[in-house]
Amino acid sequence: MGKRARWVWLLMAVGLLMPQAAPGVVILDSTWREEGGGRGRETAGFGAHIRLAHEPQFRSLVSLSYDDGETWGSGSGTWIGNDDSYGYVLTSAHVMDDTAAREVVVRTDGGTILRGVRAWKHPGYKPEGDYTGVDVAILRLARPVTDAGPPPALYSGSAEKGRTITFMGFGTRGIGSVGENERFNSGTDKAAAQGLVEEAVPLRRMSAKVEDPGNYLTVFLPREDGGVENPLGGPRRPVSRLAGLLGSGDSGGSAWMPLGGGWVVVGINTSGDGEAQYGDNSWFVRVSGVRPWISSVFPGARFVGDGDAATLVAAAPAPAPAQAPIQPAVAMPSPAALPGDVGGCRPRERLFAFSDEAWYPATVRGAGKAPGACLVRFDGYGADEDEVVAASRMLPWNAEGPGSPLSACQPGLEVVAETDGVWYPAKITRGGAKGCTVHYDDEEEEDETLPLRRLRVLR
Repeated sequence: MGKRARWVWLLMAVGLLMPQAAPGVVILDSTWREEGGGRGRETAGFGAHIRLAHEPQFRSLVSLSYDDGETWGSGSGTWIGNDDSYGYVLTSAHVMDDTAAREVVVRTDGGTILRGVRAWKHPGYKPEGDYTGVDVAILRLARPVTDAGPPPALYSGSAEKGRTITFMGFGTRGIGSVGENERFNSGTDKAAAQGLVEEAVPLRRMSAKVEDPGNYLTVFLPREDGGVENPLGGPRRPVSRLAGLLGSGDSGGSAWMPLGGGWVVVGINTSGDGEAQYGDNSWFVRVSGVRPWISSVFPGARFVGDGDAATLVAAAPAPAPAQAPIQPAVAMPSPAALPGDVGGCRPRERLFAFSDEAWYPATVRGAGKAPGACLVRFDGYGADEDEVVAASRMLPWNAEGPGSPLSACQPGLEVVAETDGVWYPAKITRGGAKGCTVHYDDEEEEDETLPLRRLRVLR
């Protein structure tokens, strides 16, 4: 994604440059005409896409306002559940740039207006540069949401490529031959479109040598007659009559995929290129790649993998109580002397597995050939990255991270610190007012000062 430009309109998502909010997505010319669009009727023609967005499984979509509700649609989000006191909304980090949580209000599907009280941005996100794959934030609301249906399931699998996703938001409208344009705007209703996932790029660890975190899904908009070459090698014709792209203001909304008997959220609307016309792309944060971070902020988030499709027909479980967020960090000692008290290789059991000199969140797929070894799948990675891990290289799952928390900076102490949900070995060199300075076992990584909450110790 390093060479791909973000849409200028995505920089307007905070509402500073948008004169009026409007319902989103850019759609096929042919569908627009079939639905009543035409010269002098530019705002018509979006009925099918509005009806799609109003299907009951998508009730958790919310609209964001930055001026106490005077205008809506400057950003979008998805309610993902409650704890005893608050509701939680998943959105894009860039819609919170230069905006405090208490300056944001959201409108639910049932029409309730709720104010934000706290926000967390993914620690890998930076406003400058290309950080599409970690462009994610969570907004805590002043009280629980009660009129948006059941909390949605978030996808933790890796089978998005080649699947049709449905994405939605409250952003600007348009058609493929023109792109987004205000003359297509009318009202503040939500709208949805569909696309084929051309790319499902796994999460990469960011470093001085790797600035692109990966972790994104790509959708390309072909023309109805197949007249635009697909540079990604996929089909040259739209996946359905409801195909489209994101529009400005859709940022922070959600992309959904059918799974088993229900639907799962697979992506967060983030960016695109060109003018949102035929031959352009839309990109989405891959939810599975940021699962550990989401769970660290809101442990009640419900995740479902490819092997858990049957659970989607059942009622969603009650959310877990909230707890303090875990910020990403760094490292940990060698696994040689660490206890691997994960037993039985029970399929779908969560754990941490040591691989490539770091501890990764993973899920058990089955037993390995060696005694005590398990076949695991790493979060955000596909089956081709599955690995058989020895018992000594596994640790029990804890939403806060492997091992135990630290109470103080202890120079010389070997610790683990987390970046994008992966925990890397390091040693504390000194303490200070801003936290502990650590030196990574990987000599290519620079020393870093981290708060205590970003460090764990393995005993």
